[in-house]
Amino acid sequence: MRVAVYHGGGRVALEERPDPVAGAGELVVRMSACGLCGSDLMGWYQDPRAPVVLGHEPVGEVVSAGPGAPVEVGERVHVHHHVPCMTCALCRAGRHTLCATFRATRIDPGGLAELIRVPAENARLDVLTVPDGLPDWAATLIEPLGCVLRGQRWAGVGPGARVAVVGAGAMGLLEIGAARAAGARAVAAVEPRADRRALAAAAGAVIPDGDDAAAVAEALDGPADQVFVCTTAPDAIAGALHMAGPAGVVQLFAPPRPGTPVPLDLGAVFFREVTIQSTYSAGPLDTRDALALLASGAIDAGPIVSHRLPLADVEEAFRLARSGTAVKVVVEP
Repeated sequence: MRVAVYHGGGRVALEERPDPVAGAGELVVRMSACGLCGSDLMGWYQDPRAPVVLGHEPVGEVVSAGPGAPVEVGERVHVHHHVPCMTCALCRAGRHTLCATFRATRIDPGGLAELIRVPAENARLDVLTVPDGLPDWAATLIEPLGCVLRGQRWAGVGPGARVAVVGAGAMGLLEIGAARAAGARAVAAVEPRADRRALAAAAGAVIPDGDDAAAVAEALDGPADQVFVCTTAPDAIAGALHMAGPAGVVQLFAPPRPGTPVPLDLGAVFFREVTIQSTYSAGPLDTRDALALLASGAIDAGPIVSHRLPLADVEEAFRLARSGTAVKVVVEP
């Protein structure tokens, strides 16, 4: 089979590897689509792991099932790349993505391949059948939307909330859609690019007349209850702190490179008791909620997935994703 191997330094190349074989409880899935995540583009994060086959937003068809596997051959599925144990103290507290099992489990070799092997733990806990009517390319958003839903649940988004989203790329657009689906009274999008501001407005966000806290509060008719920062720009992170109202939450959704200084005016938020959060990945409950929202049409994948390329053009897919001209790139092996 063909796989796209990331060798570090931004270099990715197609290579041949043996086809995987399904063991007991395992699946082999023929890939039909896999989204590129922002984390796939972070050299500081991926280079130490190279050479590695990236891709953790996979959708495909089960072509082989080992003894005891919970899914039948021929099913169209979304596969989650990590799964928790569901029994440890962290899992019982709802912190599935911090579970040691979650960090240890992974698909083999990665979604940017013609075939993947799904370990028994993953097959049992978080392989979801994709319903008719939801295209493969759209179903690749299950994992990133699950990440958003987990973060919004943690931040307390619900009916009547005022929400600000800083950065209207693919994840920012999913934040807007998820907040509206949760019943937020208003969602404001802060984004420097006009084309992405237009996408945010089409997704139901109001666009402030400026990028400071006063402009956001005016657009929301009050300060934000939750602020989701979907960019690693230090100034944007610093500015987001001022957008949260009393008892508000500022959630950092995109990780800056470790060691990057961010000028946070913590004194300015002290008397408002603002909570600063980070969130990482998604658990099996989140992916199920994400699938339901996408399948129902509550969140439209069409404006988010801007480019679809074959595996043969994986280098161009990475170039587009890095260039910023694409919103979301999906590779279709």
